[in-house]
Formats: sequence, C-alpha cells, structure tokens
Amino acid sequence: MPIDTAKFRSALAQWPSGVGVVTTLGDGPEHAPHGMTASSFSSVSLDPPLVSICLGNHLPTKELVQRSGVFAVSILGKDQAAIGRRFAGMQPGVTDRFAEATWVTAATGAPVLADANAWLDCRVVYAHPGGDHTIFVGEVLATETPRVTAPLLFHSRAWGQLADPLPESITITVTPRSRVFAVATPDDVASAPEHADHIEFSISDRTDLARAAEVHAAADARGLRTIGYVNDAFTAERESTVLGALEELTGLGCVQVGCTELAEATPLQVRRVLQDARVRVRPAEVRVRLRAHHGLGLVNALVAMKSGVRHFDAVEGAAPDGLPAADLRLLARQLGVVCDDEPVADEALLSSTTS
Repeated sequence: MPIDTAKFRSALAQWPSGVGVVTTLGDGPEHAPHGMTASSFSSVSLDPPLVSICLGNHLPTKELVQRSGVFAVSILGKDQAAIGRRFAGMQPGVTDRFAEATWVTAATGAPVLADANAWLDCRVVYAHPGGDHTIFVGEVLATETPRVTAPLLFHSRAWGQLADPLPESITITVTPRSRVFAVATPDDVASAPEHADHIEFSISDRTDLARAAEVHAAADARGLRTIGYVNDAFTAERESTVLGALEELTGLGCVQVGCTELAEATPLQVRRVLQDARVRVRPAEVRVRLRAHHGLGLVNALVAMKSGVRHFDAVEGAAPDGLPAADLRLLARQLGVVCDDEPVADEALLSSTTS
C-alpha cells in the first residue's frame, strides 16, 4: 500500500537543510544563465571531489543541466533569504533573477554568487534516475568561500537561521573596573611579573595589528597567552572592520578574542557581530566586555549567551562603563546556566589604559 503523500511531505519537512542556488547554462548561442533555489544538495566524495543535486524532472533547470553538462551551487548565508526567494519564483514580476546581486562567471561558464558563503563549480559525471527526480553527481572543478557567516536554513517549509541554545556554563572575569585597553608594547610584556600567565591588549582596527603582532611575539617568547580585544565592537558602521580585526587577532595566535562595547549597543547589533565572530575566529573563543546602560546590558548579555559566548568581563558594584557581576550572576542563575567566577588580580594583566 502506498504511503500518504501529505504525511510523506510532512515527515521530510522536519529535516532541516541549507539553501543553495543551482545555476547552469541556458540554450541558444549566448547560453544565457538559468538558476533555481534548491535544498537537495549533498557532498558525495572527498577524493575525487564530488557533490550531488536532485532536480525534479519537470523543471527547466533539470533539462538545462542535462544538456550543458555543468552546474554550480552557491550556498546562501543567513542574510540572503531574498535571493533564495527570488530564485524559488516567490517574487512575482521578477523577470531577471540575476539582477539583484553580484554574480561572477566560473570556469564552466555557470554563474556563482560573488558573496555566497561558498560556491562550487561542477561538471556532471553521473546522472541517475530517482523517481520523479534526477540525481546529478558533479565533479567539483573549482570552489571558493567568499565569506564566513551563519547559514540560511530551510525547515518545515520556512526560511530561518540557527537557533543557538544557551551554554551550560559561563565564566565571569571580575576586574576592579571596566577598562578600555590600549595596545600594549613589547616592553610591557618584558616587565610582566613571573606569576602572570597571560596579557590582554586592545586594538581599534587593522592599523594597530603591527603593534599587536609585536606584543604577541614577545608574549609567546615568554610562554604567555594573549587575549586581544577590539574596541567599539558593536557600532553598526564598524561591523566589517571589527570582524576583520577579530579574524586577524586569531591569526596572530590569540587564545581568546574580545569585543568591547563603547557606544551603546543594540541587541540586534550584538547578535549580528557575535554570531559571525564566533564562526570566523575558531578555534579561538570569543569574550565580551559589555556596559550596563539602564538594564539593556543584561539583554545584550543574554543575546551574547545565545550567540555562543561563554566568557564575560564584569565589574563589582555599579559602574557606568561595565556590567555588574552580581546582575550577570543573577541572570545566569535564572536561566539555569552555571556561573564560574574567575577573579583576576590587577598585576596579572598588563595593559595601557585610556582615561
């Protein structure tokens, strides 16, 4: 007895997947590009590099891939749902699906999205019948990862993003007051006390990286860990600069990288920065130094936890430029998150501070 089609669709809808745009070459002398949104994409083999796509036999894309023998897949990021909807035919009146984004031509001639999370350019090596679909297996001829950000997801017939769970535990480092660290010098590292096991420093942007590299090299020579902070990390206009600087600090070898809030940050901007930062700086960990500002600091702390942050800098008592540790402990307790305090003595940290 055949199964109920509606039940079959409902069951499959519970399997979350990424979202990609499959592109290929059209017919005619100019081979005008053609594309569609697809979630039935999978890796097949590492050696040789093979991937597969499943296309409905009724779709024009299936016929074009079969005739051209090539296809490309552009994997979409969390902020590219509009592109996915356009190539899924969900925007009435759109006559040119390629008009609203930047596309580049890959080696096969198929277009790929310039700012996709990743793209793969493929030559068809196998085509297998699969019921009312055709399974195309492609040899990957070229691939790039233009940017790193959270993926766009498709689940239960809806577009979405990763829903991050709360961490099981967080660590709070309590300092006498929340400080904005300036870039330390190699001389500061040389004068570190014997019992110090790490130093902290901060940068504003990539122009400070040369000095940061000297500091890290001096610390490494003494067996000291480095934790690099980026100042004013949650100002919207600085988002690209901040993410790039965090990546560079990770490249230097910092075991942790920190985001310091200066201008009052919105929860949405905190989420945007930390969600991408967590992916970009692996294997380093992200820590944050937030401000209280009328209770919004606790909202931002919750957003940070939901974005995967487990390390927080806080202050004892009320301070305009720091998040009170007592409030953060209470928030963690109410959320069922284990809270480990990690007091830090001033002398264990080397920095130059701005007044």
